[in-house]
Amino acid sequence: MRYSTDFNPKNILCPIDFSDLSSLALKYAAAGARLYEAKLIILHAGMFELPRYFSRSETERLAQEIVKTKEMMQEDLAAHFIKVLGKGAEDLNAVFEVIELNPVDAILQTAGKRSIGLIVIGTHGLTGVKRLLLGSVAEHVISSAGRPVFTVRQKVHDFIDVANQEVSPHIKHILCACDIKESDRPVLKYAASIADSFHAELTVLFSDESQEPEDLSGSRETLSRWISETINTQYNLKPVICKGGAADQIITHAKEEKSDLIVAGAHHRKFHGSMILGRTTDLVVRHAPAPVLVIPDLNE
Repeated sequence: MRYSTDFNPKNILCPIDFSDLSSLALKYAAAGARLYEAKLIILHAGMFELPRYFSRSETERLAQEIVKTKEMMQEDLAAHFIKVLGKGAEDLNAVFEVIELNPVDAILQTAGKRSIGLIVIGTHGLTGVKRLLLGSVAEHVISSAGRPVFTVRQKVHDFIDVANQEVSPHIKHILCACDIKESDRPVLKYAASIADSFHAELTVLFSDESQEPEDLSGSRETLSRWISETINTQYNLKPVICKGGAADQIITHAKEEKSDLIVAGAHHRKFHGSMILGRTTDLVVRHAPAPVLVIPDLNE
């Protein structure tokens, strides 16, 4: 079966916390909204908890202040939008929302309510004890959103100045990390569609993690056949077979090829009753030298 290669999100969600990283995410989200003529939903989430010891009159007064604060925050979001994008904000269809929820719940709720086709979010790539204690908003969103999530970080080879309104990110080279199996055909489909939209080069990488000898000619033929069965191959496309751990090979190849975007499947697995990212995708999202677009398991 040859899959359609249409990726055309009409509603793009970009959570903002006013950090430089979320400003970078906004630049990517704006580029996507402009390309796909999509509505851009700019979201800020925060909890406004009332102290239990407040009297009724104090509670009512503070509740009114919270309403005013949320209105002011919406104005701040609009001002931040213009500050980051400058004249580039003028032709975008953008709306601004402030939700009184923790960030993960706010993002997931908004994604469902507004039929979001793409979430663009910054990730700090926390590791070690800090990551275990704090968790990761991006990781939780990827695991639960059920739709593509574009995780943003600075590209190692091309610094994007978020303070410069004239600077916009470019996607010229895409690395698609795939397993040669049926469930990963949609991952390649999305990568090919984005490559077509941005007129970008597309590298399709499969990492052979087996302990068998180094002759990869059979795997290379299998990958080429799998690609041609999945998408039309009119793209500037290069199949690559590597030997070794998938995460290491993806990250290394992305650095060497100066990839602007990595596309990978979520490959969820269960842990104590909850769905979490597969190990390879988790490592790539946290250590990639460029943004990563994670495609959900569409068969779940």
